[in-house]
Amino acid sequence: MRRVPAILLPAILLLTGAPLLAQTQPPAPPPAGAPSPPPTEPKLVFEREVYSYPGAAGRRDPFLPLGGQNDAGPLFQDLQLRMILYSAESPARSVASLVDAAKKVYRVRRGDVVGNATVLDIGPRRVLFSVVDFGIRRQEVLELKPTTREGA
Repeated sequence: MRRVPAILLPAILLLTGAPLLAQTQPPAPPPAGAPSPPPTEPKLVFEREVYSYPGAAGRRDPFLPLGGQNDAGPLFQDLQLRMILYSAESPARSVASLVDAAKKVYRVRRGDVVGNATVLDIGPRRVLFSVVDFGIRRQEVLELKPTTREGA
């Protein structure tokens, strides 16, 4: 008998109508009297791509504004809430003190902008911000951490 090169074997099987080894049978339908399984809800997953740039050889980070990070202010992630001076009679007069990673202090009121965040509201224990990242606006809250008294 003559040997067929392995490269021609799939073509010969297709032409002769022989079943391929990799084919599988479709699943059998359930019996006529059996209840059908309930449909499952698809699970939605939202993923966001995050980019970073190592800044090799003194090159500018292409993901920062052209004015540079110093002109744009601190990122919201770098802000910490240190103090709130809350006015119950006039909440618009309330002031919050924020500190960034470089230890720069910001005193803000409702409507002030710090970096990529705008102050929406100041409460007795929290500050509500509107943060814009890559054109997407979201709301974030910074809360005062509880203080512990020594000797109490």
